[in-house]
Amino acid sequence: MRYYGVVIGMALTLLGAVPAFAEDEPRWHLSTSFNYLKGDYGTGQDAEIMYVPVTFGVRLDRFRLGLTVPYLRQTSQNVVLTGGGVAVKKGNQAASSTESRTEDGLGDILLRASYIVLKEQPLLPEIEPYLKIKFPTADEDRGLGTGEFDETIGVDLSKTFLERLTAYLTLAYTFIGSPPGADFDNSFGWSLGAAYAVARPFSIFAFLDGSTAIAPGQDNPLELRIGAEYRLIRALKLTGSVMKGLSDGSADWGVSAGLALRF
Repeated sequence: MRYYGVVIGMALTLLGAVPAFAEDEPRWHLSTSFNYLKGDYGTGQDAEIMYVPVTFGVRLDRFRLGLTVPYLRQTSQNVVLTGGGVAVKKGNQAASSTESRTEDGLGDILLRASYIVLKEQPLLPEIEPYLKIKFPTADEDRGLGTGEFDETIGVDLSKTFLERLTAYLTLAYTFIGSPPGADFDNSFGWSLGAAYAVARPFSIFAFLDGSTAIAPGQDNPLELRIGAEYRLIRALKLTGSVMKGLSDGSADWGVSAGLALRF
């Protein structure tokens, strides 16, 4: 299964999405992570987002299915989370004098299904198309979601070189549901990166994530993510990363820490 970096960037990323390093995977997967983002997204007023997803996944040969139930805490009235990333609310670009309030609760539940159509070959990468659906379970009235469904179709590609170096590419297109009074655009997202196995239990990775803007007038998000993974035992691994926004469409910075149990 894919583990979550600062999934909100694409996240929600994409999600965000850093593939597990090449190895045989157990059938069941349970993971959680703590993700914190801070930035003004070009509005002049900082937003703080804490996102804590719990994901349960299952693998049946080439088919993978994952269900994510997140806790969300947000301080801002200028932005809202969607299935394609963070969108600036209409009319709030100059809301620096507006008083922010903090809301928390259940976020939007995500369901992701994928199928490996081609396993890695000597000259070809592994190819895994996927479908992700965002269910509008977050409270729209408190600004924790849009109250609309979002659907993402995408593909993950990965290729290992010299046994220790693995390259990753993700391409995705998200159909964004617009709530009343908003006119959000659909979003094309991408993620390009690599992971290097320094030693058997320890790996490092770096990813450049980008997408087209969801809200009119918002800059295209672009961010750099660097982190490491340490496998305590075969069934348990720890992951940590830091994120730096490279445009006004992304958070200024973020951190993530997670653990995954495979059985």
